[in-house]
Amino acid sequence: MPIYFCVSLSYCYYQHQQCGSCNKTLAWQDSSSAASAKIEADSKPWFLFYGEDSQCHLYNISQRKCKMSIPELDGATCIASNQGWLLIFKQGSMFFYCPFSRAKIDLPKFPHMVLSEHASAFSSPPTSCECIVAVMHPDLEYGLELYVLCRGADTWTRRKLDSAIQYELSAFGMATYMNETFYFFDRKNGIIISPVKDKSCLRYDVVKKDNSTTRKYFVPTRSPFVESDMKKKLGLGEDVPVSICGTIRQYNCNDIIMFSEDLEAAKESENRHLKGVWIQPRFFQVSPNQSWSL
Repeated sequence: MPIYFCVSLSYCYYQHQQCGSCNKTLAWQDSSSAASAKIEADSKPWFLFYGEDSQCHLYNISQRKCKMSIPELDGATCIASNQGWLLIFKQGSMFFYCPFSRAKIDLPKFPHMVLSEHASAFSSPPTSCECIVAVMHPDLEYGLELYVLCRGADTWTRRKLDSAIQYELSAFGMATYMNETFYFFDRKNGIIISPVKDKSCLRYDVVKKDNSTTRKYFVPTRSPFVESDMKKKLGLGEDVPVSICGTIRQYNCNDIIMFSEDLEAAKESENRHLKGVWIQPRFFQVSPNQSWSL
């Protein structure tokens, strides 16, 4: 089982390990006894910036930036982020990774070596027996496909989507999971809903309701990177293209969906294409023998 620590402890540990700016000595054996330590569910996510070899930058809510080396992200792409875990893809290999503790859990090899125009989500932390991973991916030969992997399975299950579902669907913006159902949002108003139990896929148009008293389970934020002026905060020029993986955060009992973004360069740039991911600052300690198998 993972050990959860509050945000302040995870950040102090992280600074001590990576930046040398924390002089406190943390007694992890004592802290581990509080396995149910409080996590600030409404805290804003941090931003992990990568794409240049293994060198990465972590930008937190206090506008402090920390530089570190994460070899696992060299040549890799983060395709989903939730509850402090990142789902990483690299040339067909896929694994869960927590940059705050370096915890890593490998998954069975994905059927494709390259992912493009995809949307991915997982139902719960990879240490949970109920964890399910879903990847929506367009295939040149078969069209739009959904790949699903349940905890303990050693192969991916493929579901081919009906051609009518793919009609007029724009590029994917984000994917999430709720009530045993995966939701795949496009960048406009389309959404594909895939319940886990009946293995169906249905397409809907998202319509904004006028009644403000109606509870909103999903609150989309389509351009969080742009709206936060992150390029300026990271010191990036407009000539640098950036691909950002979104995440989900909780606020007032709603899921705030921070969409993924692909920002093209304002003009022709050099061979730089950087990446970033929104991540919730949580620390997970897992056994070195932790695996996807049950």
